[in-house]
Amino acid sequence: MSDHMFKSVIGKEMAHFKELNPELHGAWSEFHDNTFKDGALTQKEKQLIAVACAHITTCPYCIRSRVRLSKNLGATDQEIVESIYVAMRFAMGAPFAYSSIAFEAHDTLDNDLPLTEGHFFKKNILKEVNDFHACSGEISESFKKYTKKVFEDGALSKDFKRGIMGLACAHLTKCPYCIRGCVKDARSAGLSKEKMAEAINVAMVMAAGSAFAHTSIAMETLMDINEKEKARA
Repeated sequence: MSDHMFKSVIGKEMAHFKELNPELHGAWSEFHDNTFKDGALTQKEKQLIAVACAHITTCPYCIRSRVRLSKNLGATDQEIVESIYVAMRFAMGAPFAYSSIAFEAHDTLDNDLPLTEGHFFKKNILKEVNDFHACSGEISESFKKYTKKVFEDGALSKDFKRGIMGLACAHLTKCPYCIRGCVKDARSAGLSKEKMAEAINVAMVMAAGSAFAHTSIAMETLMDINEKEKARA
């Protein structure tokens, strides 16, 4: 058994995973392959979205494979880097939006009301977000500056980054406010529902893809256990 959790080469373990249930593996592969075909979005656009998503799921195998696939489809280093910055911005986006829960709780306690009444995720959080900005001082200004810089037109278009790539990332960070904001941006830019759907499907593959790649750890463990049991028999 390897001394490292994340081996560089996991082909043996992944082959074993496939062998144990080829029918399920085939269904997964079909969904994966259909998702990354040219459609409303190009294969290259989907792979760049996958690069961003892989940085959200923090799967080293996914990052490596999606960067390679993007490059094979003609993506530039600049496009890949901008995709990663979009992922970073959406990694920030969920805690930023969820600051509304913290500041709503603070207001509730100030008014001597119980925190256990009412609901999470109210639709209008402008007051709480503005409070967060005010309390953050100059940190808030640098956050706004960073956000503006990430989403300006560059190697990738602003509309693609905000409305499509961002939408996929937002589904992985599970932030309802980010999802809603990205849909608004996509619609304002005239981007189709089909493009949005394809981006979400990429996010679905990448969420599962992280679990899929990490099966190598489970398979290595199983193979080690089976070898020891065989030796004892």
